[in-house]
Order: sequence, then structure tokens, then C-alpha cells
Amino acid sequence: MTDEQWVRFLKAGATRRFDAGEPILRQGERGDAVFMLAEGAVKVMMVRPEGTESLIALRGVGEALGEFAALSGLPRTVTVLASGPCLTRVLSGPQFRLLAKRMDLERVLWEHIVTRQQESDSLRAEMAGLPSGQRLAATLLRLARAMGSDIGARMGPDGGGEREGVHRGAVLELGLTQRELGDSIGLSRASIAAEFSRLRALGVISTGRRFIAIRDVERLGRLAEGREPDERSRSSSR
Repeated sequence: MTDEQWVRFLKAGATRRFDAGEPILRQGERGDAVFMLAEGAVKVMMVRPEGTESLIALRGVGEALGEFAALSGLPRTVTVLASGPCLTRVLSGPQFRLLAKRMDLERVLWEHIVTRQQESDSLRAEMAGLPSGQRLAATLLRLARAMGSDIGARMGPDGGGEREGVHRGAVLELGLTQRELGDSIGLSRASIAAEFSRLRALGVISTGRRFIAIRDVERLGRLAEGREPDERSRSSSR
């Protein structure tokens, strides 16, 4: 949707704030309220039949949360938790549907829902077919494009400025642990830690308690596509 359309949704809603870890939506619940995410980021979780929760997506500013239930009348299909402090504007289902109809957005919203389903299918294919390093690189690249903020000149290798030859990058403030990120792409705690260490050693990323700084987006893209040789394989073949 356009910026003007997004602003119309925001103006129509009531302000609701959420603290880190607070649920915005709960899987299985009935309800048609839609939460327009104006500030912050959220974790989208799915509860498996055995009761375990899996992280399936991260969403940032500019997302509508709960639109599928508002349009379909079906129960919530996922649980959505605030990753950190979040500001939303809440519309009732009838409000949301009326605005969408007035702005001729109904078809666009259904296309958006289908695109999200295709995204999930693509993620499952990555988990089944890609090696661990490529899987993590593809995930970080996707998150950088969707939720990354400009790394700026302040984020050099020691926080004191950009390093020569390093492409302008992005900072991710996700509000989740490496283990949660690993769970979302089917990697064990040991595997995700090893892959993060490798990316740091290559100078592709640096990490802090609450952020991941992607310093070389182009190289991360090559790693995600398998276009850069894996140094570990090269070393083992010598």
C-alpha cells in the first residue's frame, strides 16, 4: 500500500503499546482486531501439536498483524509476541474491512497473505535443502532487507567508523537469541554458534547483545547463494 493509505489505517486505529515478550495475538483464539505495527518488531510463533513453539518469522514497522483473521473470519493461525517495546494502532475487524474496501485494497491484502504463505513454503525448502551456513546467510539477508536499519559510518569494526572496502551494511535489532534464530531455521545451538563465529571471522557480520551488524551485504548475498567457496571445505581437501 502507499504511504498515504498506511497513514489512513494508522489514524483510524486506537493506540496500544506492548512490552517485550507480551503477546499481541494468540494462536487459536477467535478475534478480528488488526494491529498496525507503527514502532518496534515482533516475533511470529507457531505452536506445534506437541506444544512446542517455533519461530517462523520476524516482522517490523509497516506490517498489519491479524489481517488474515479479519478477512477470513477464521481463528488466529499464529502467536505474535513483541520482540521489544512496540507501538500499534488497533482497528476492529469491521473498521479494517471497511477501510480496505474504500481504498480498493481487498485484492492486494489477499495477495499479501498468499505471498506470506509462499514465503513460508520457501523457508521450509531452505531448511530441507540448504547447508547450515547458506541457510543462516539467506535468513540474515532476508531480515536485513525487511527490517535492517542503515549501518551508517559509525559502525566500523571497532565502532569507530567504516572499514575501507566494506560495503555499506545494515543493523538488525531483533530482540531474540541466537538459539531462537537457530530454531527458526532448523539449526542446533552448536551449529548456529559455529556459523555466527564463521561469519564474524570472515568480517561479514559483528554482533552485540542486542544487535547484529551486517558489514558486507554483497558478500553475505554470495554466501546465501552458494557462490563463494566454503573455506572449511577447501581446508579439509588439502
